[in-house]
Amino acid sequence: MSCTIEKALADAKALVERLRDHDDAAESLIEQTTALNKRVEAMKQYQEEIQELNEVARHRPRSTLVMGIQQENRQIRELQQENKELRTSLEEHQSALELIMSKYREQMFRLLMASKKDDPGIILKLKEQHSKIDMVHRNSSEGFFLDASRHILEAPQHGLERRHLEGNQNVH
Repeated sequence: MSCTIEKALADAKALVERLRDHDDAAESLIEQTTALNKRVEAMKQYQEEIQELNEVARHRPRSTLVMGIQQENRQIRELQQENKELRTSLEEHQSALELIMSKYREQMFRLLMASKKDDPGIILKLKEQHSKIDMVHRNSSEGFFLDASRHILEAPQHGLERRHLEGNQNVH
């Protein structure tokens, strides 16, 4: 009899293991079914939205749709043309600004040279700064020189402004 009880227990354990395996398989199937159900619902919703859009499009004549597309194309071409004109204008303004800045630097250099004729150390320093400005101007193509020349010119410009103020105060 003990053999049959052991055998019954072993069979029961095997059945429990098979039930667990079947339970796990059933859980996996439920998860897969749920995922498929969600996909089917999403597809149904997508199909309904497509049908609604088709209904709206059917109520509009094709000529209206074509005219709308042509109008959008015209607007795009106009915007592209405006963009080209703005680029050209920007390039013209940049070149005009470059010309103005070079003239300004020349005038500042002449003014500083005229005010410092007696001091050879300052004249040498001014010539070095002027050559740096010219080098930056020649090497720049996109306005980089503006920042560099502004930085180089700051020191003498502040000194000139201070001398101007002192000179004006001495006059009064």
